Amino acid sequence: MPKKTVTYRADIIQAMSLGAGGATLGPDDPDYSWRFLAEGDSWFTIGAIPSSSLLYELRLKKRAIVLNLGYPGDTIANMSQLSANTELTRRLVHPNWASDWDAILLSGGGNDLIDRAADIILSTPGGTSAADYVDTAQLAAFGKDIQAGYRRIVALRDSAASPNQGKPIVVHTYDYPTPRPAPATFLIVPITKPWMHPVFEAHQVPKSLRIGVAELLLDALAEALLELEHELPAFHVVDTRNSLQRADIDARGNSGDWLNEIHPNGDGYRKIAVQLGARIDEVLQA
Repeated sequence: MPKKTVTYRADIIQAMSLGAGGATLGPDDPDYSWRFLAEGDSWFTIGAIPSSSLLYELRLKKRAIVLNLGYPGDTIANMSQLSANTELTRRLVHPNWASDWDAILLSGGGNDLIDRAADIILSTPGGTSAADYVDTAQLAAFGKDIQAGYRRIVALRDSAASPNQGKPIVVHTYDYPTPRPAPATFLIVPITKPWMHPVFEAHQVPKSLRIGVAELLLDALAEALLELEHELPAFHVVDTRNSLQRADIDARGNSGDWLNEIHPNGDGYRKIAVQLGARIDEVLQA
């Protein structure tokens, strides 16, 4: 009988909780084999209540602790504005604050895409294909801006004073959301508006083409990240497209592997976490 592989659930701590309430757990705890710094959006934090997150579903071959700086709704543009993102800067490079990280985990780009969707999606009466509703120049500019943001973070990691020069960065792509009226909710009360759906409505994209348009946008984001994998040192991209069961376009809540329009449910996050964990194990040669 094959020997069963033992994996460990990563322990997640929030930067704001360090030293609060008598908490003793910290990123330098010697009981852990690996320590990670995570920065990102709601896929690393929370997509709705009740919910999960990608980090909480992470299983690895060694015991790991993750210091999570993620914030719901954050963008890679905000994360990479290093003069404003003091927490990332000091936790990554400041000699009095930074730990000796085994890897840096990043989740970003999805909210940037949502913020730019109104500029990228076209109103094209009579359009017959998904491409008719996408401004290719705007989409290409978006991809370049995403790459610039990640380059700034890599440059920070490798700056002269950084104790984490060359440490691996692991990022993920996003799977394909279905543009639909499914906001995040608290119990049954919506706490946000749907993210992509209103833009598709405003630009009168035919319902039959909306999934195709969303795929074009998410593919552009994924390809921008994958290009960086070949350009930047110690920069690893986990391509998670086509991992999840797509939500029904008419569903207003949990559907397929999606809790709402842009966040997976627990099953969905687990599917993606398997891939993320496998790449981390591979990169760190567990």
